[in-house]
Amino acid sequence: MTGTARLPKELITIPVAGMTCAACERRISKALTALPGVVSATASTRKGTASLITTSQVSRASIDKAITGLGYGLGHSPWLNRDPQVWRSAAVAGIVVALLVIMVGASDLTGRLGDLSTGGLLLVFALGLAAGVSTCMAMVGGIVLAISASAAGRAAAKGSEARTSVWRTNLTFQAGRIIGFGLLGAALGAIGRSAAMPQPVVIALMIAVAVLMLLVGVRLTELSPRVAGWSPTIPAAVGDRLGLSGDVPARRTAGTLAAGAATFFLPCGFTQAVQLYAFSTGSPSSAGAIMATFALGTAPALFAVAGAPTLFTGPKKVAMLRALGVIVVGFAVINATAAMRLAGVSFPSGGSTAQAISSNVSFTPTDQTIKTTQDGDGYHPADAVIYAGRPTHWVMNSTAPFTCASAVISQDLGKQFTLNAGPNVVELPKLSPGTYAYTCGMGMYSGSIVVIQQPAAAPAPN
Repeated sequence: MTGTARLPKELITIPVAGMTCAACERRISKALTALPGVVSATASTRKGTASLITTSQVSRASIDKAITGLGYGLGHSPWLNRDPQVWRSAAVAGIVVALLVIMVGASDLTGRLGDLSTGGLLLVFALGLAAGVSTCMAMVGGIVLAISASAAGRAAAKGSEARTSVWRTNLTFQAGRIIGFGLLGAALGAIGRSAAMPQPVVIALMIAVAVLMLLVGVRLTELSPRVAGWSPTIPAAVGDRLGLSGDVPARRTAGTLAAGAATFFLPCGFTQAVQLYAFSTGSPSSAGAIMATFALGTAPALFAVAGAPTLFTGPKKVAMLRALGVIVVGFAVINATAAMRLAGVSFPSGGSTAQAISSNVSFTPTDQTIKTTQDGDGYHPADAVIYAGRPTHWVMNSTAPFTCASAVISQDLGKQFTLNAGPNVVELPKLSPGTYAYTCGMGMYSGSIVVIQQPAAAPAPN
């Protein structure tokens, strides 16, 4: 037994400000463990603390110096960042995003999130780009660097070109990541379809997506250091046990492919949000395309990790990440709004109550017919005005059956159905006067059927 082993041990817990990810936990744990007199050390981003088992040989001053020397602060992270520059850059990014929304149209942005045939995949790709330079770089970047270092070492031992070996290995890793994300995403979609998720579950998933995206967005903006620590991360100790961090050798192509596919299960906030979105589609093909596109979006930044420390450096990187954070927070709000709409929460439009039958409604002496077209941008016309007390045939012509708008839900009407390509007839009973709202399956598109009393003296319309 050594003298150190016989010394009395003490557990010390120190609040640490500025930790945001597993990489932070690893850096602090490694630095503290290297101090004389420290038996073991762990750090927790969520708790904002470092815990050490020490002997009397260690001094508190050396512990504090090790933490501050890494760029972290002592004490708990504040709720709000006190740096005016952070708030100025976030405000500028917010103004730019708001101008883009005004120019493009908020409804178009909302629609593209749900349209997988066009903008939906573009948005998923954009989220992948954002994740690649932030959370995915923090979590997957260590694996990429380890695989690159291993490939470079093997190449040097064989006397071959290290750069070629590194890029070949990383191409294999990214291929495994994209293919694996696609296949596992398809499995998510199949589970979502077979599970036939009830509407409350879909709403809960969408709210979860919004919360996760909000946490990631706040983390990127740096507006709240305390909230930034709440972002999902994999604990450093778990990463070490699973071989997901540190110097992980990639000895075979199959192993590199498998390592890329396995990153699907890393708890990155962006990845989890997109996974929930893919699951909620209930379509293996759509979910597979979503996840593969997301992985493809993360590829550029992760490729850059293999050959350079970062894709962007200095103030440009900081400004870009804050702008991305504002965008992600905006989409979190959109997702939350859609979930509320799906739950039956109506938002005032400011319009007046309709008093005339709409042009997309036709009549016979005994019933009436509504004609609506569903495409990738929602429903046209989205609203209809009909008379009360008449059976109604709602003819919905679907020209884009593989978008979220093809799934129609109305709590007011007690209807939930999926449109097939071409005309679809939904039979509605005699309705009482009032407004009956409906939305798409993701709450991104909405419309209403306004039922009014037919004037007694008015002749029946043709």
